[in-house]
Amino acid sequence: MMRSGLSLRVMILAALTVPIIVQSPEIFTLSVPHGPIMTWSNSSVSLSCELSPLFNAEPLEVRWYRSGDFDKPALLYKDHKIQEAPVDPRYRGRVSLTGGLERGNVSLTLERVTLEDRGEYVCYVSSEQWYEKDIVLLTVNVTGSEPVLSVAEARGGGGQVNVTCSSEGWSPQPKLTWRNKEGTEIRNEQVLNTTDPQGLVSVNSWLLYSPSDSDWLSCTVSLSGERRESRVMPRAPIEEHWSLGAFMTLLFINLLVIFTLIGLFIWNKKTGFIRLSTSEKNDNAEGETESNERPAEGVKKTDMEKATQTEFFLKESATQTALRESFPKVDVTLDPLTAHSSQFVSCSKKMVHCKKERDQASTTHFVLSENKFSSGQIYWEVVVDSKCKQPWYVGVTTTDAAQINKAIVPLNPGNGFWVLRYKKGNGYCVSTDPPTQFSGNENLETLGVFLDCDRQILSFYDADSGVHLYSFADVSSCSNTFFAVFSPGFDQVPITIK
Repeated sequence: MMRSGLSLRVMILAALTVPIIVQSPEIFTLSVPHGPIMTWSNSSVSLSCELSPLFNAEPLEVRWYRSGDFDKPALLYKDHKIQEAPVDPRYRGRVSLTGGLERGNVSLTLERVTLEDRGEYVCYVSSEQWYEKDIVLLTVNVTGSEPVLSVAEARGGGGQVNVTCSSEGWSPQPKLTWRNKEGTEIRNEQVLNTTDPQGLVSVNSWLLYSPSDSDWLSCTVSLSGERRESRVMPRAPIEEHWSLGAFMTLLFINLLVIFTLIGLFIWNKKTGFIRLSTSEKNDNAEGETESNERPAEGVKKTDMEKATQTEFFLKESATQTALRESFPKVDVTLDPLTAHSSQFVSCSKKMVHCKKERDQASTTHFVLSENKFSSGQIYWEVVVDSKCKQPWYVGVTTTDAAQINKAIVPLNPGNGFWVLRYKKGNGYCVSTDPPTQFSGNENLETLGVFLDCDRQILSFYDADSGVHLYSFADVSSCSNTFFAVFSPGFDQVPITIK
């Protein structure tokens, strides 16, 4: 008898905890969240909507649509099934009703959320006698890039430096925080936020700082628990005491070197004359005695001759100052239309990075320059920061190659690509067939690229030290038109055109 009473109590308790499903009433209401529903880009989200009182919604019409788009719904359930038309094509294959219609739950599940999905959604339910609708607000968060830090001498000196921090691609507006090495927050009001046409926010901040040798600063950009942080160890300008005589001597030597190099460059450009090494002069002298073996005029120079010319130029320009003085940088900008969907190009068209960290086994995509080069000598610099980045590559490609930007082809000269690659742990190589590996500075920060369209030579430098890395001696195309090509690799660390 006691066991029977206990079983009855359990059954009553279970009945009280299960929602009571009633027959379809003539009048009903909808229950939706009072505040906005937040989700992250590329995730899935459920927009909650339930009938009140609870009853079987399978015989009803359920329509989810954006405000003002009643006739173009994201999802339409009618006549006991989801209709193929009319629906907004942006949502096809990404929406479903997963709450359980038989239990009065008409919630919408949206997959692979994008920034464009944010906004108001209307839950509309109708029977033969009645209809109700209510609004659900969806907000979409997007995580931006790693902060980029830079240090410059402050105006007025005094041992202070101006430290700047910038990060792009956030939504909505993130919070930027400065901290010192003890983790103490440095209050700073110098913060500027800008929004691009896609609604993504760029945040920039700067502060004056008096560093010591052991001090470092961190800049953190955060949004709803997601954060990106970078650190920098600022250095005050080095104060050195020079005597007047030493200063004038150094100034005279520097000016003499600079004007000599400029004079050689102008003379070489006018005459096309390239000095040869001593061994080459001897070879030519011996060749004069064998006139029958001398190549006829007009014959195209060999790769070896071009490489020799390039080697001489590099010896003449083997300093940072000479390199940048001889060939002022061209203003190269990125073409966002050529970027892969996995890449983000900044508003300034000077920086590109992956939106999300990707598998290193997947294809490395690239973006091209807006600039076209067909004649003359062009020089530009790219901040690659090999200390932080995993893989990257930089170089040039032809007009024909630009047309296969989305294709998967080997990036070698046979397909119109001349690039220098770097992969952390594997070092440097160039896109010969097969690839040619060589040693280089593992902490390379700025890559210099020099393209001589007239002589068909492409050279790469460590722009900060002036050290030559590699040269292609026969860069040519049918149209003789080239684009700069950039790949930020698989990680989210950007590469930037200076």
